[in-house]
Amino acid sequence: MQKGQIIMKVLKSLASLALSLALVITAFAMVPPVDAKAAGSVAIGSVLIQGSDVVIATTGATGSDDGLFHLVASDVNESAPVGIDVAQAPAASGTTFSVPLNKGAAESVLFKKFTVCVMSGGALKPVSNSMFILNPEAAAQAGARRMDRSKKGILPALEGYQLGKCQPKDLGCTQVNLTLPLSWITGGSGIPWNYNGKTYNFETARLSAYDISLKKFNEQGCQVSVIIVVDAAADGRFISPYSMDQLGLHNYYGLNASTKEGVELLAAASSYLANRWCGRGYGQVDNFIIGNEVNAYTMWNYMNCGSHEAFVREYANAFRVIYNGIKSENSTANVYTCIDHQWARPEAGYYMSGKGFLSSFNSYIKSQGNIDWRLAHHPYNSQLSDPCAWLGAGAPHSQSAPYVTVYNFDVLTDYLSTPDLLSPSGAVRSVKISEVGYTSAYGQEQQAASIVYAYLVAMNNRFVDGIVLSRETDHTDEIAQGLAYGICNVDASRKMAYSWYQSADNPNTIAQASAIAGVDLMSRITPR
Repeated sequence: MQKGQIIMKVLKSLASLALSLALVITAFAMVPPVDAKAAGSVAIGSVLIQGSDVVIATTGATGSDDGLFHLVASDVNESAPVGIDVAQAPAASGTTFSVPLNKGAAESVLFKKFTVCVMSGGALKPVSNSMFILNPEAAAQAGARRMDRSKKGILPALEGYQLGKCQPKDLGCTQVNLTLPLSWITGGSGIPWNYNGKTYNFETARLSAYDISLKKFNEQGCQVSVIIVVDAAADGRFISPYSMDQLGLHNYYGLNASTKEGVELLAAASSYLANRWCGRGYGQVDNFIIGNEVNAYTMWNYMNCGSHEAFVREYANAFRVIYNGIKSENSTANVYTCIDHQWARPEAGYYMSGKGFLSSFNSYIKSQGNIDWRLAHHPYNSQLSDPCAWLGAGAPHSQSAPYVTVYNFDVLTDYLSTPDLLSPSGAVRSVKISEVGYTSAYGQEQQAASIVYAYLVAMNNRFVDGIVLSRETDHTDEIAQGLAYGICNVDASRKMAYSWYQSADNPNTIAQASAIAGVDLMSRITPR
């Protein structure tokens, strides 16, 4: 997750080339193309949970050999007519379908997309767009009271010898992030979780230790965001077939929404975690971040999909499943995608620009039913070792900026304010600065001033819902790269940045930071 993991793992033995190619070819064959807005003259306008049913509203009409519209429910990795014919109605304009939700049962349609088909030449043919349920939160029996207390956050030190030496509460922080590799939940020795007609045994021994951290931070008044990532040790059903050709060579991998087994496991795991962590004894998680710096896929979300379009489709399909799983258990939880600071920089073969990723992700999601996704962003300086955030190197106030840093963060929120990017309610999607930091390798003063500046940027942008500083304590791998991001040293002794972050909104602290920068830092902020 953090920049200290940039050092790639030592090469491991690969599966045979033939097997790798077979896996990728099989995955491509199974995944449908992006659904068109309409495959015919019928349009699905909404798919909404109403009570115990799902109501599908349509407009338009077309002929059918049997005089009927057939409502086909398909998995995320299928396209109609593949799926289940769940309802029929006379082929007439303005038809409305109603089918049982059956949440948690084998017949559940919570994770299905719906398409209107007609009988033509003895076979079903799609004549409408496809759409998922738009309001999975309506199925939730819990809605934890969110801990939205302030924007100020920290990536806490969790190492045993450091744990408890520094506390978010002492810093005035009310947000923390924790990372959850999916290998941690797949040991098969946990309490059975019965879901969609199957029984899963997620590893609760390790999760019980995780619960302790959650409750510790909750008790300090901290909102917790959990970052879900796929590591090489995860259950193979979690790992995308597109990742298998280089399994073990990257930090994290793509989520598997390409196979039936993968879709079912994602649905069960996401619902399980949201149900467990909704403030009923195991701790409370208000936010789930799906993946880390997804656009930088070679390093942080590896999938060899063959094209950026296919990559976005794979990620978005998995995101949709997890979103529905989380929201259907805890209606108030927020679900985020995540990108790094590369904005409009020309794309290479190993990453997508953040802007390009968001455009493609948003378009794909909207094509099958808009949902309230949020964005986690890492606005590091263009050069990770640059300690001076206020200089804005490589970060002009332009949509063509190569990078988005805190200096030009308005570029990102302005983009999210455009009509096509708005949430289903018409609101600008909130952004969490879920990771940002500055090195003290060139002096503690510049680090401290940059942290104050980053905090002020977040506080002066109404679309930012949090800033989580990376990190509480230096990490040895990062130090070796000149990235001493911690506001405490490895021995937990405090740097200047600790007290300055503590008092970042104090006029005296702001004045001192401005003196170090040689410029009034408030003059370098573009409020939004």
